[in-house]
Amino acid sequence: MKFDDLPGHSRLWVHTADRDLLPQEQKLLMDDLRAFLSNWSAHGSALHAAGTVLYNRVLVVGMDERQAGATGCSIDKLVAFVRRQGESQGIDWFDRHQVVWRQPEAEGWQATRTSEFWAMRKAGLVNGQTEVVDPLAATVGDAESEAGLLVKSFDESWHSAMWS
Repeated sequence: MKFDDLPGHSRLWVHTADRDLLPQEQKLLMDDLRAFLSNWSAHGSALHAAGTVLYNRVLVVGMDERQAGATGCSIDKLVAFVRRQGESQGIDWFDRHQVVWRQPEAEGWQATRTSEFWAMRKAGLVNGQTEVVDPLAATVGDAESEAGLLVKSFDESWHSAMWS
């Protein structure tokens, strides 16, 4: 299954790396992820899932829970897989203090610690139209936007509510 084939109601897990992945690291990760997902199950039921790497540092796994639902054990297996991948490649996938962002029309994405991002907002370097990756999207449908998967403007993201 390809990530683009997942229906909008599919559940998401989003992990942000503490650095950009090199092309060969992305290929290795995707090969290993496909192998893992092809055997991922919950209580003997195959889980219909796919994953992708976005913006050179965001790992997204989606699963169609209408086919079969994830359990605590199956989620633990996914987390263990991501942790092993990080350990083998020297990547921290569990640092929740990374903000991936870009100015509108910019080609490349930047990653900044949350505290630095807020300082940039205060200094006016980040504005309401600055695009951010929203790792809080619960479903594929929630993650879709014209700007790209998981992409929202600052004003549409959870950052805006925290800034108010």
